[in-house]
Amino acid sequence: MWFILLCLLQPLIINGQSCSYVTVPVCGDDVIVTPGQIGGQRGEKGDPGQPGKMGPIGSKGEKGVIGGTENYEEFKEEVRCRLRNLENSMRPASCMTSSVYGRQTLRNGDEAFCDNGWTVFQRRFDGSVDFLLNWANYSSGFGNLSGEFWLGLNKLHQLTFRRSCRLRVDLWDFSENYAYADYSLFFIESESDNYRLHVSGYDGTAGDAMGYHDGMAFSSSDRDNDLADDHCVFRHNSGAFWYKTCFYASLNAPWGRSTKSWDKIVWYQWKGSDEALKAVNMKLRCD
Repeated sequence: MWFILLCLLQPLIINGQSCSYVTVPVCGDDVIVTPGQIGGQRGEKGDPGQPGKMGPIGSKGEKGVIGGTENYEEFKEEVRCRLRNLENSMRPASCMTSSVYGRQTLRNGDEAFCDNGWTVFQRRFDGSVDFLLNWANYSSGFGNLSGEFWLGLNKLHQLTFRRSCRLRVDLWDFSENYAYADYSLFFIESESDNYRLHVSGYDGTAGDAMGYHDGMAFSSSDRDNDLADDHCVFRHNSGAFWYKTCFYASLNAPWGRSTKSWDKIVWYQWKGSDEALKAVNMKLRCD
């Protein structure tokens, strides 16, 4: 830089060359320009040099502050809540929107036995559950959804009343032969009307046994609402049902191969009164 200043102040002879008043581009104080460089061509860029040695490792930063236990517990609870909501949103609203066969937890938290869009409310197949029970048992339901069970008349009324529902009855004999009965209309009145049955619109392969029971109130061992002179439950040692005088269908009777006529699970229009049925499912589907 000092050389340029001297050139600007007065002419000088340096190495036999005189300075002249010219403008010299200078990038910084550390740049030195000699007269031989003034007006010369820029040389080619040289090859890059070897990288320098790695600098020293910096000091370790300070450790961050751990959140309080209270905030952490709130965070965990929020995560659990969101997972529960996600799991619940993936559950079916009812059996009608479920494609499974078996026990199912619904969106409202209720447990149900679903059969590919149907809600099963009675299931029998091995005699492991006693069906010779009283009115209170049949009102509230009993058994186990993983085995034999009766869903309950209160629940049945809630599911069917003022809705368009269908009833389907699946039947098997002890030789594993199968038949079914399908009804296009099915609903149950409330307990104040003794859970009166409304069923019609038969279709199927088993014959129309339930049509005989249409309009009947429910009867149990401690509630005689049938039209017979005596009590149908005691006459045939049968479980509770919508008896008339007395029945063509008796699906809550004792399980097994009874030798007594009528004193067994009966669907008269298919197997008469002498041959017992091994298994039965009663199920509904509502719009």
